[in-house]
Amino acid sequence: MYKMTRAPLFIDLALVFASAVAAASCPPAQGDANGNYMTPGALGNVNYGSGMTLDAYAPEGKPKPFAVLIHGSSGDKSTHLNQLFPVLERAGYSWFSVNYRGLDDIRAAIRYIRCPGRFNVNQHMILAGEDTGAAIAAAVAEEAGAQGLVLFGARFDTRPAPVEMPVVMVHGSADEESPAAHADSVCKSWKRCRFLPVAGGIHSFENWHPDQWSWKEDVTAWLRGDQRGLWKDIVYARPDGRDLLMDALIPQGAGPFPAVIIAHGGGWEAGDKITYISPMLRVLADAGFAWFSIDYRLTPYVRNPEQLEDLRAAIRYVRAHADRFHTDPKRIAILGESASGQMVAQVGSETCSGCEVKAVVSFYGVYDFTAWAKDPGSRPALNRIFGDSNTQTLERYSPLFHVRADLPPILLIQGTKDELYAGTLAYAERLKSVGARHELIVLDGAPHGMENWAGHREWDFYQKRMVDWLHAALD
Repeated sequence: MYKMTRAPLFIDLALVFASAVAAASCPPAQGDANGNYMTPGALGNVNYGSGMTLDAYAPEGKPKPFAVLIHGSSGDKSTHLNQLFPVLERAGYSWFSVNYRGLDDIRAAIRYIRCPGRFNVNQHMILAGEDTGAAIAAAVAEEAGAQGLVLFGARFDTRPAPVEMPVVMVHGSADEESPAAHADSVCKSWKRCRFLPVAGGIHSFENWHPDQWSWKEDVTAWLRGDQRGLWKDIVYARPDGRDLLMDALIPQGAGPFPAVIIAHGGGWEAGDKITYISPMLRVLADAGFAWFSIDYRLTPYVRNPEQLEDLRAAIRYVRAHADRFHTDPKRIAILGESASGQMVAQVGSETCSGCEVKAVVSFYGVYDFTAWAKDPGSRPALNRIFGDSNTQTLERYSPLFHVRADLPPILLIQGTKDELYAGTLAYAERLKSVGARHELIVLDGAPHGMENWAGHREWDFYQKRMVDWLHAALD
């Protein structure tokens, strides 16, 4: 897999190109402050010369790498490539989508964009093209000193000259206008080209279906290259066409790193990937773990079995992309709290092809729904969580009923002023009775919710003990 490098790789022509640009004056870009009506902060209809316009997204802050977008034989700067706008933004790129008549206009647009001080960008540029725009991008890439190419449904009327830079070529397998075999052949003739076939995809990638959108994550990762730190809004699954997102923290260093997949609580009906579990993020990062904090579908729109499937999908995704995230697929723990304490304990207790984990951490979880059912007032909540809350169903999804000696090791963390305290003690006792590896950390006087423990130094000890336990369990 060819990844991007952020080091400028200018050839001689590119140095001449840059020198000419540096000598030019660079008045601020003038355009429509309303932008393109798709991206907040974009500048629309910037005239870059000869009556040709581009849309520009180059926000304030640290200068970013940028992409120049070249549409194909149909549409204009606001069509056909607009699915790339959020992909580029997630990858940390600015972008410029260009109207043009031919190759000279693309050259002029690049000169205009690169004029010093005009836009808040650095020198790392990639070109993105679709349909006939792919051939134009390939033709101008070397002389403009581009660091990479992203091509969609590439249509080459003649055999293009080889390019030396990294290329990712995304192509529908059912493309009848520009057959995938021809594009793949071109890709194979280039030294650093990765071909990404999209099963069943037709020529126009804006018409691809949600179950064909994994290219977005692949292209985002390719654009980011080996960049570490915080990754936001990674789509790890698309059940029924809905994006399920995770955030990730990839440590500095060689790796591979042990990984912790985090699921938030919220009574199975509330919360998201930064709610409730925020105290965990810095603790795990400082301890050298890669972490992945997930969204999952919530009740009443789904039931608990679907939520468990979302957690399994996240595990499979992290395992399948271990190289991308510099993680060890054999050293993965899952961590949950409250509602997701039940989820991680349940997933950890069941056979799971492709989503095996080495350790489980559960904060103040629910481990026995049959005990809940003894309170008549709990029936509406149980019906919301399961739909049919008969005894068989409640036992099926209660971790207490699935303990065995060969479970992955589990760490239980619990405050004594939490109404779930007794249930955690009962679960720990059941684990002990079958010889399952486990440990219980008790915080005297602590209420429900780790966010409520923040600021209480007397309870901070759980963090180091959890980190030490995770290192031991995952090594």
